[in-house]
Amino acid sequence: MRFPNAYKGVRKIYLAQILAVIAAIPSLAITVIPQVSAANPENPAFLGAAILVAATVLLLVIGGILNIVGVNRAAKDEPAFRNALIALVVGGIARIVRYAFSTNQLVSDIFNYVSMATQILSSYYICTGVINLADRLADADVSARGKKVRTLLLVLWLVSAALNRLAVLFRGSASMLTVLAAVAIVSSLVSIVAYFLYLGILGHAKKMLQF
Repeated sequence: MRFPNAYKGVRKIYLAQILAVIAAIPSLAITVIPQVSAANPENPAFLGAAILVAATVLLLVIGGILNIVGVNRAAKDEPAFRNALIALVVGGIARIVRYAFSTNQLVSDIFNYVSMATQILSSYYICTGVINLADRLADADVSARGKKVRTLLLVLWLVSAALNRLAVLFRGSASMLTVLAAVAIVSSLVSIVAYFLYLGILGHAKKMLQF
C-alpha cells in the first residue's frame, strides 16, 4: 500500500458521504412537510418534520466530522486534499454563522451561499485529489472516471444552487407553495444524484488505494 493515509482518509470520506445520502432522504421530506402543513405545530405532519430534522442534524454532524477527519488524513499523502480541508472548515464556519443569525434573513442567505460554494469546492478538490492519486498509481480508469465525475458534480451542484436561489425568490408567497415544494423536491433529487456519483468515484478510489 503506497498511500496508507490516503486510503484511510478516503475510507472515512466515503462513509461520511453514505451518511449524507441517508440524511438527504429525511431532508427531502423536511423541505416539503412544513409547506404542506403550513408550519402548524398542532398538525401531525409538523411533528413528523421536527423528528426528521433531529435525525438529519445528527447524521450531518457525524458525517461532517468524519469528512473533515478523512480529508485531513488523506492530505498527508496528496496536497489537493488540503484545499478541500480549507473549503470544509470555511463551510463549517459559514453554517454556524448562518444558524446564529437565522433571524436576519440577509445574513442567513449570504452565508447559505458561502456554504454551498464551499461544498462545491470541497467536492472539486477531493475529486482532484483522487485523480492525482490515480495518476501517481498509473490507474488510467479511475483517473478518467474522476475527471468525468468532477465535471458532472460541478454541473449538478450549480443546478442545485440555482434551484435554492429560485426558492429564496419565491419565499413567503402563499400562492407559490406548490411551486416551492416542487423546487425543493427537484433540488433534493439533484443533490441525491450528485451524492451517488460522488460515492461512486470514492468507492473506486478506496479500492484502488487498498493495494
